[in-house]
Amino acid sequence: MARKERPDSLLEDCVRIDGELYDVSAWADRHPGGEVLKQYFGRDATGVFAAFHSALARKMLKGMRARNAPAFTPEAGWSANIEEDFDALRLQARDAGLFVSKKGWFYGHGAFVVGLVLSSAALLLWSPLMWPLAALALALGWQQCGWLAHDFLHNAVHDKIPTSEKVGALFGGIILGFSVDWWKTKHNAHHALPNVRGVDTDIDTTPFLSFSESDLPNAGIVTRFLLQLQPVTVFPVVALARINWVIGSFLWAVRAPNVPRRALELATLVAHHAWSLGMLALLPSWGLRVAFFVVAQCLSGLFIGSVFIVGHNSRPLLERSEAQSFCALQCATTQNIRAPFGCRWFFGGLDRQVEHHLFPTMPRHNHRRIQKDVRALCEAHGITYVERGFAKSLLDVARVLRRVARAARATGNAIAPASLQS
Repeated sequence: MARKERPDSLLEDCVRIDGELYDVSAWADRHPGGEVLKQYFGRDATGVFAAFHSALARKMLKGMRARNAPAFTPEAGWSANIEEDFDALRLQARDAGLFVSKKGWFYGHGAFVVGLVLSSAALLLWSPLMWPLAALALALGWQQCGWLAHDFLHNAVHDKIPTSEKVGALFGGIILGFSVDWWKTKHNAHHALPNVRGVDTDIDTTPFLSFSESDLPNAGIVTRFLLQLQPVTVFPVVALARINWVIGSFLWAVRAPNVPRRALELATLVAHHAWSLGMLALLPSWGLRVAFFVVAQCLSGLFIGSVFIVGHNSRPLLERSEAQSFCALQCATTQNIRAPFGCRWFFGGLDRQVEHHLFPTMPRHNHRRIQKDVRALCEAHGITYVERGFAKSLLDVARVLRRVARAARATGNAIAPASLQS
C-alpha cells in the first residue's frame, strides 16, 4: 500500500528514520548522494537510509534530530511488518559478513578491464584489418568498466567513501568517460525511487521511447509519431546511449552547480577523450577511424543498455504518490535475469537486480547467498519476486514497446494510469 504522511508544515524539511524525525534541510544541498534526499522530505526514509548509509552517517544524523516536532502519524492501514522483517534480514546479512567484499576479486576484474582496452589497441597495431575485433574488445571493456565503477561508487568494495570515489574516478572517469558526480546524482535517485516518474531519470526516455501509455495524453504530434516507431527505433536509440551519456556527463561536470572536485572531474574526462580518440591514430584512414569509433560506441551502448532495460523497463512505472515502502518498491520495479550459461560475467552482478536494489552496498559476489532469504521474505508478504530468462525478458520489453506504440497510433487515446499495469 502506498504510504502517505501528514502534510504538516513542520515536517516539510524533515525525514523520519527509525521512528525519529530529523531536520535535514541544512544538509540537503551538501548531501553526497545528490538531491534525492529532498524526495523524502515529510516521509519515512528508514529503509533507504539503512540501504545506503554507514555507521558514520548514523552518528552524523544524531545532531539533526528535530526539536519540537509533531508526532509522526502514518496513514491508517499501512503495515510496517515488511520493513521490520527486511531490516532484520539486512542485519542478519551484516552479521553473516555479506557486506564484506573480496577486494582482490574486484581488482582482478579491474585488470581484466584494462586488459580488454589494451588488447583493443594491440589489435589495431597488429593490423588495421582487425578493427572490428578491436572495436568489440573496447566495447566490452567499457561495459565491464561500467559495472566495476558501479561497484566502487556504491561503496560495495571499500567502506571509505574517499577511497571508493578515487577508484571510481579511475574506472568511471578515465577509462569509461563518465562524470562521477553525474553518475552518483543520477543513479542514487534511480535506486532510491526506481521507476518513479519525475525522480528516476532513467525512465525519462521520451520522445524516442516510452514504456507506459500514461506518457501519451500530454505527448505532441512529433512524440506520438516517434513512439509509433519505437519497436524498431529502440535498437539505434539504445546503441547511441553511450554517446548521449558521455556528452551529458561532460556537460554536467562543466555546468552543474555544486560539483565537488570539479577540476578533477574534468581532468579525468579530458584524459579519457585523449586516449580514446588518440586510438584512432592507430588506423591509416579516416574511413576506418570513423567505422571503429561508431562500432565501439554503439556496441558499448547496446551491451550496457540491454542489461539495464531487461531489469527495469518491463516493470511498472509509478507516480511519486504510488511509491511503496522501500523494500516493496524495489521488488515491484525490478526483476532478476537468468543469465545464459557461462555469461553471468556479462551482466556485472545486475542479473540479480532485486538483491542489488535491496542491498546496494553488498558486493555482487554475495548476492547469491542472500537470494533464497529475499525470496522467502517476498513470499511471506505476498510480494511478487520476478526472475526470467534473458530472452524472455527481452520479449517482455518488446511487448511493452509494441503496446505503447499501438496506443500512440490510436486517436484520442487517454488511458487512466490505474489501468496501465495490468
